[in-house]
Amino acid sequence: MQIAGIIMAMLLFFGGFLLAQAIFFHHTGRTFWRAMVPAVFRYTLLPRDGVQLDSFMVMEEYAALLLMGAFLILPMIALSVMGFLSLF
Repeated sequence: MQIAGIIMAMLLFFGGFLLAQAIFFHHTGRTFWRAMVPAVFRYTLLPRDGVQLDSFMVMEEYAALLLMGAFLILPMIALSVMGFLSLF
């Protein structure tokens, strides 16, 4: 049961992350990975990255990640109650 729970939690996280990225991209035209990686690594991956992040944009991307995590809490609690995970 633990292995099935871990697999379901990983699928839930990756699916939620992709969905959150798609919704954020639809609204802003960019994905929210830029605020999570250091600028040196970001410019190594994309040398001609045209997005210049100001402080509001960084907070917007972190808020999108926190909102995704908030929406994943209830399914994780449900997986724990059903016995797939022992989180609490």
